[in-house]
Amino acid sequence: MAKRLFFILSFMGFVPSCLAEPVLFLEYRDKPPYSYSQNGKPAGFLLERTIEILHRAAVPAEFEEVPAKRIINNIEANKKRICSPGWYKTPGREAFARFSLAIHQDKPHLVLANTKSSENIQKISTLKALLASTEFKLGKVAGVSYGTELDAMIDHAAAAVMDSTVTPGELAQMIISQRADYMLIDVEDYKFFLQKKEIDSKKLTILKFKDIPEGLKRYIMCSKQVSSELMQRINQSILPLP
Repeated sequence: MAKRLFFILSFMGFVPSCLAEPVLFLEYRDKPPYSYSQNGKPAGFLLERTIEILHRAAVPAEFEEVPAKRIINNIEANKKRICSPGWYKTPGREAFARFSLAIHQDKPHLVLANTKSSENIQKISTLKALLASTEFKLGKVAGVSYGTELDAMIDHAAAAVMDSTVTPGELAQMIISQRADYMLIDVEDYKFFLQKKEIDSKKLTILKFKDIPEGLKRYIMCSKQVSSELMQRINQSILPLP
């Protein structure tokens, strides 16, 4: 269920004149440590960065936690001014959405395997070869992109893909319980789950392959109801990536 948070950026020190501008609806995923809700407020390092960007751009916003697939559907429906932080830019999404400048760049994805499968998986030298194998099943979160290059590799996987509606943390638990053999996960997700003790690292093996692409950049994705002028203001408030 979506969590509506009436957290308006004007409360953070904006001049009253900015309230004359229509509110921007900022929908975010429950994807810690990037974005999530904590004590009734939006939290997570990318969401905090987005709040600061909108603050500098003097854009009043209302925040709501919404499931990932619904965010995409809402932006594609283009019925109101919606933005959402932390998304990869893909050709399919560019057909219906506007994208800001990059606000973050990931590290390369990790491959997490259950310990029973990892010994044999480690004999495979590349991710492409692993995906071509019919012996091992990939676990995948439904409705998300792993980036254009990885998505293309996954689309050609020989083994049936477990396309689940769970979160990455829940999917990791499914890998532990051997409902699938391995999954792709980004480094920040993995570190967060370990920190919160949501997964048992002793039951998982990290695998690295030489053909895993570089980490992708993340953007603020907006519906086309958000004008190019407003996107320009947002972009002018985005600091260059380190």
